[in-house]
Amino acid sequence: MGFFDFFRARPTPDGFADLVLRQIGQRGPARACHYEAAPFRIVFDGDAQQIFNLDNAYRDYCAAPRKQRPHVLQNYLAGIDVPGLPATFAEARDSLMPVIRSRSQGDYLRLLALRQSPRPAVADAWQALDDDALILLAYDTQASMSTIGQATLAQWGVTFEQALAVAMDNLRERTPHSFVALGDGLMMGEWHDAYDSSRLLLPDLLYRACAGGEPLVMIPTRGRFLLASSHNVAGQLAMVALADQLMQDEGRHVSPAMYGVRHGRIVACQPTDGAVAAALARLQTMIRAHHYGEQKQEWDELNDSIGEDVFVATCMLFQPKESEGVVSLATWTRGVDTLLPRTDIVAMVVPDAAGGDSVTKMLAWHEALAIGGELMQEVDCYPVRYRVRDFPDPQRLAAAPPWDS
Repeated sequence: MGFFDFFRARPTPDGFADLVLRQIGQRGPARACHYEAAPFRIVFDGDAQQIFNLDNAYRDYCAAPRKQRPHVLQNYLAGIDVPGLPATFAEARDSLMPVIRSRSQGDYLRLLALRQSPRPAVADAWQALDDDALILLAYDTQASMSTIGQATLAQWGVTFEQALAVAMDNLRERTPHSFVALGDGLMMGEWHDAYDSSRLLLPDLLYRACAGGEPLVMIPTRGRFLLASSHNVAGQLAMVALADQLMQDEGRHVSPAMYGVRHGRIVACQPTDGAVAAALARLQTMIRAHHYGEQKQEWDELNDSIGEDVFVATCMLFQPKESEGVVSLATWTRGVDTLLPRTDIVAMVVPDAAGGDSVTKMLAWHEALAIGGELMQEVDCYPVRYRVRDFPDPQRLAAAPPWDS
């Protein structure tokens, strides 16, 4: 297939990767890189390994009008041509910006590092926003944006907190009052500069934009900022529904949480309305299962590379009868060394010694924890998993109340 054939039809994923590789080769000095089909990414070789995940680029490329596709691809390729960072903090300060990213991104890079030999040191610089998201620093230019690591901060002679204060000042200067009303009391930020989600960190902006009540915000993807009032249930329901749709359509997940302001600080919060709380819980369960699926793939590849025989349990979803919600489930099997995700339900599986059918008992998470918590070794990863090598005592399992839908 020729180069221009890609602009006449939707390329296959492998065909798109081939196009990207050829474009990288035409952009300047050759950079050693290779394509990995299963994770759908391009890996640049070298001491500081760089990853270009192709999912978002492929989605945006295929969705764009054919005449715009080359422009879309060039925008993504510009992001991997990262120039060297300034040598001093004084040179960098005017270009520093805060960014909010999903914890899953950092965990993905950490697991990737564990697969390399020798294993590179991972020295991230971040501040926790909540259980799902992190605040990082970015060096922003017209051509590219790159996150700042701890080694760079040390070279500049500043702490993360000092650099973040400067970045926050820069963000405020770049934040005019720019919102669009979507109906039902739902507002969306319209800055379109890659830092829409970062505006969550500006409590004064939230209050100015909120028409009565306390501001509630969601930042489902990197380019989205959704706001509704705590007094407006319809706006909150619309916000959760739109966040769900954006996370499906756009990728680049940031957080499925709903945020508010408490004592001047941004915190994750629970809606007070039952219908909103149920819709939000459904979204969060589905996104967590998505992250567990990505994590399982990385753990499986890591275990294969180091020869470790451990089962990475799947986070499965099902919908109970007469319910609009979803419930997560994982299996804990006797005799199987397992990395167990934290799910609503745990299927406790006892294989038959003679090779017959297994016996399965469904337990709510808190019941599984009550009879086997001492067997669960928490693993440092996001979303959290537990290493379980043994199985609860049969009598304790028999006495535990089963999960009832």
